[in-house]
Amino acid sequence: MNQKRLFVFILSLLVFSFLVRIWRISEPNRYYFDEVYHVVTARAYSQNNPEAYDPFAPAPEKNTAFDWLHPPLAKLIQAGSIKIFGDKPLGWRLPSAIFGTGIVIATFFLASALFGPTVAIFASSVIAFENLIFVMSRITMNDVFVTFFTLVSFIFTYFYVTRGKVRDLVLTCVFLGLAVSSKWSGAYTIIACSVFILWSKLRVRKFDIRLIFLVLIPPAVYLLSFSQYWLQGHSFKQFIDLNKQVWWYQNREDLEHSYGTTALWCAPKGLNGPKTWCPWILDVRGVYLSYEQYGSKAGYIYAIGNPLIFWSGVLGVSFCLGLLIEQRKKEYVFLLLGYFIFWIPWIFSPRIMFLYHYLPAIPFLAISLGVVLAEIWKTRFKFISIIVIVIFTAGFFYFYPITSGWPIEPKAIDSFMWLKTWR
Repeated sequence: MNQKRLFVFILSLLVFSFLVRIWRISEPNRYYFDEVYHVVTARAYSQNNPEAYDPFAPAPEKNTAFDWLHPPLAKLIQAGSIKIFGDKPLGWRLPSAIFGTGIVIATFFLASALFGPTVAIFASSVIAFENLIFVMSRITMNDVFVTFFTLVSFIFTYFYVTRGKVRDLVLTCVFLGLAVSSKWSGAYTIIACSVFILWSKLRVRKFDIRLIFLVLIPPAVYLLSFSQYWLQGHSFKQFIDLNKQVWWYQNREDLEHSYGTTALWCAPKGLNGPKTWCPWILDVRGVYLSYEQYGSKAGYIYAIGNPLIFWSGVLGVSFCLGLLIEQRKKEYVFLLLGYFIFWIPWIFSPRIMFLYHYLPAIPFLAISLGVVLAEIWKTRFKFISIIVIVIFTAGFFYFYPITSGWPIEPKAIDSFMWLKTWR
């Protein structure tokens, strides 16, 4: 595919991805799921209200609470949107739609850097029609932000390893800082990129003193993400105490939620309660986010993945593992490191989690599928690659009603519940 056609393709995919995310983004016209924490906090940030950073502040509204459990960057971006577009659902959710669309283009560029344009075309097509990415791109939460910054960090990490330019290393470190400033799980991004860089240097027995940036810049960006906090007059001791509170909460074993999981188990009664097998990689247990009545119809929002992509993605990752064993290329090391770092550690989570914590792994799963489809494309059976993308697309639109809140007849919900565990 020539450059002009490639540009038209990715532009068309981006326009589609943004439009499908922004369409009816103001529905439901109320807080839903964790927006009861994130929206009120972003609003407080937009008003420069110091209570938003106080773990012991009273609830700003009934049935809400300030979100001090995560770093402020994503909520600061949302606060900026509220200031520009107003304190309404569009203002709350627009940044998620933008960064969720950004995941598509970032997946394209990472796949292109690793494996070339053909893999990039297939990988970005897969991620554009993935329902869990879509759902989390339409809610005021922070998961799409850490996913986007993670992908960009991986892009510049690969550039640094292959080109050796200090600019790429600095940009890597900046985006690593942005990732962890959006959500603490961005620390896995720092681990993955640092390990890959150090491993690459050890292979050629060439150490670069500038690697000290890896331990200097991300923490500096993290501290800068609290600029509003510092300007409000908080002390460093208060900052340490706040982060201790976050650490304490994130390690609580007594939390319960009917949709609570770990990477391998459903644990609705918490980690100390009964568990059933429901690994994230098989899309077994999503999260019921919202129900809205529209006359005789109802709008449901389930945070589930496109099962066709999830299930075939297991084969895609397995295929790339085989290629790594056979070819021993650093590109497969990096791809698989990116995939496994975002779900294997959660097996040992000290608290319950949800399917959307798997979100940063999905672009790497999409790239692995892109590798498979690109390999098929080289053969006389290339039409199969197109058929697979068409099937993924059909799956996306099939589940679109229950991942977007589109009004349907209540009895129709049964046709979408392919797995009993989705309810």
